[in-house]
Amino acid sequence: MKPAFSIILTILSLKGISAIATGESVARFSNNDRLAGTLESLSSEFLLLKSKAFEKPVPFYIKNVMDLSLSGEKPNTAADHEATLTLTNGDTIRGQLASVTDDIICLDTWFAGRMNFKRIMVSSVKIEGSSSLLYQGPTALDGWTQSGDTPAWTYGFSAFSSKNAGSIAKNELLPEECTITFETAWKGDSIALKVIVFSDDPSSANPGTGYELTFQRGSVYLRNSKNQSFLGNTHSQALMENDKVKVEIRASRKSGKFCLFLNERLIEVWSDPDVEKEKLGTCLHFVSQNAMPMRISRITVAPWDGTIDQVPAPRLGIVRRFNMQQEDEDPDPDPEPEPAMPEIPKETRMDLANGDSLDGEVISIEEGLITIKSSLGDIKLPVNRLSTLALKPIGYDRSIRRNGDIRAWFPDGSSMVFRLDRTVDGTIVGSSQNFGSATFKMNAFNRIEFNIYDVAFEDKRTSQEW
Repeated sequence: MKPAFSIILTILSLKGISAIATGESVARFSNNDRLAGTLESLSSEFLLLKSKAFEKPVPFYIKNVMDLSLSGEKPNTAADHEATLTLTNGDTIRGQLASVTDDIICLDTWFAGRMNFKRIMVSSVKIEGSSSLLYQGPTALDGWTQSGDTPAWTYGFSAFSSKNAGSIAKNELLPEECTITFETAWKGDSIALKVIVFSDDPSSANPGTGYELTFQRGSVYLRNSKNQSFLGNTHSQALMENDKVKVEIRASRKSGKFCLFLNERLIEVWSDPDVEKEKLGTCLHFVSQNAMPMRISRITVAPWDGTIDQVPAPRLGIVRRFNMQQEDEDPDPDPEPEPAMPEIPKETRMDLANGDSLDGEVISIEEGLITIKSSLGDIKLPVNRLSTLALKPIGYDRSIRRNGDIRAWFPDGSSMVFRLDRTVDGTIVGSSQNFGSATFKMNAFNRIEFNIYDVAFEDKRTSQEW
């Protein structure tokens, strides 16, 4: 008898096996089949699914499984801040910063307890006060309103996706001054997205109040939604050369100021001198302008203090007049391209949440307080007072790819790659060069992807996610 067949018979003969994940799971296979059921067992070789379609739990070889959807949810926590680690392999992990040394960055997580990440595997650390976040998602369509009789947007894989023109909006969301961030990706030759802020009608794709930023090809236009008055436009190579981008909009219905960041680079600052004359709302819209597929993910909304502490980098061949942009009479025929990444800050300079900055060296982090050695002496601050953490430049490294690696997704849209070692008592044990070994709560994940280095699987997976 072949060993693999013997394993299957053993599994099928198990009695009273308990599920390792609560709620219904959905397995997707390489032939596009789907099967819903309860996950009973999972390893690097097979998964065991209990389904109403079969009399007994049925094993499936992992080599034929594309991914597994789970019912994971992020619990509410009382943490005063959330740190986001971006790893050199593209993973993003969120938790509370516990300590930082030249070798290790320690993070307290809700899904695996304390995790130690090798410093050479971490490319950046950002910090956000948890109490300041007004919204983080999406996690479902609930609470969002779509325009028209036929909804254009669907929810899946921690993102909104559209295949038709239409708006999806959330009311009673935006404070008087706010920061809105999100990631967008699109199919086709160019982006066709409109973002509307401060409207008072979530059911319309063309509300009569608010301000609309239209992203079209390589340009962005800002207009007043009430009278369609043109407030300014700008251009970005990031929109021309990519099919996805990170967007940050800072908007104030008190001062009429609007700031646009793309891939964390300040692109433009606009102003509406007549903003106080407008009746504005609290609604945020994402509007797909055509039938080309588009995705919106990793949306956050937070208060903004209205301070503008940066100036957009000048673009050759462009002059600014009265907040408008015109072509120079003798433009540079070969302007310098925009940098692909934001400018690297000084080694020891850290940004504070209130817009100030501090030059110093991190000495320690203990019980939510960070000690920084500066020219003024040692300074102690709550970690949530920082928005960036200065990391000394080092020789970065990237984790190796290993057989049995999976990509596990969290409800907030972040993900991690690690090798699936085993599952036990509602947990999954995994390992990686990034953090060593860790035990994760199975119910922390809302999706697990398998065969992540197989090009054929990735092509199918990507096509099904749109």
